[in-house]
Amino acid sequence: SPSASYVFAEERGGMGMDNGYIVFFDSGVGGLTLLAECARRFPGEDYLYYGDNANAPYGGRSGEEILSLVRAAFGGICAAYPVRAAVIACNTATAVCIDALRAELPFPVVGVEPALRPAVRFAAGGEVLLLATRATLGSARVGRLIASCGSAAIRPYCPGDLAGEIEKNIFRLSRVRPSLPGGQFAAAVLGCTHYVWLKDRISAALRCPVFDGNAGAVSRLAQVAGLRPEGEMSGTADHRGDKTNVCSEKVQKMPEKRPFFAGSSAKKNEKAFYRLIF
Repeated sequence: SPSASYVFAEERGGMGMDNGYIVFFDSGVGGLTLLAECARRFPGEDYLYYGDNANAPYGGRSGEEILSLVRAAFGGICAAYPVRAAVIACNTATAVCIDALRAELPFPVVGVEPALRPAVRFAAGGEVLLLATRATLGSARVGRLIASCGSAAIRPYCPGDLAGEIEKNIFRLSRVRPSLPGGQFAAAVLGCTHYVWLKDRISAALRCPVFDGNAGAVSRLAQVAGLRPEGEMSGTADHRGDKTNVCSEKVQKMPEKRPFFAGSSAKKNEKAFYRLIF
């Protein structure tokens, strides 16, 4: 309830309607990887995480379904909590409906996109593997992103229901077997925040550096929300004026303010978050 959220904030040092939460939204546990990146760089902010776990994953749904689900979720979020800015911490939701959300919501909305450009620059003519869901790969937005890379050798590939397997087995990730294509790649890009949970294993299996868009999204959020940095990021590469990392680092300490977890799967997501950062 709204009152519960305000009490929680007051216990952590006070937060009124003028400031509000930075909301991270994802279909499930994938966006926790982006929240962890943000909490590492800006540990003193007020974060709220909302996962639509009951409807995860989004990658096999139609664009209309995805937009309807995200709109419904934000209707509830905005009715219950003060919001300063929002991060669509889901590549699929970003690809499908970020423009509509920016037009409809009364606060800044940041999305996360595949870090193709820094990967292409790193590959220096070699082939780049883009791993993403069917909905993401089929979106016009990602089509334009691929086209913007010119003649670069980019191989789009959907690793089956990998996001769904990660969602179901988040506390037993050793059971998840990523379906990866054969071949040699100069670099790979994780176009789904769920996949970032397995980034080290995917990098080892492909024998190449793996890029994700999490740090780029955090840098963009910092610009639009006026966040103050808590030290420099490492392992970064420029991406459309933002910063994008190669294999985001884990948070090395407890954030100064604990994120608030909302929604029907709040306890699951909270447990997964603290497992991720430790």
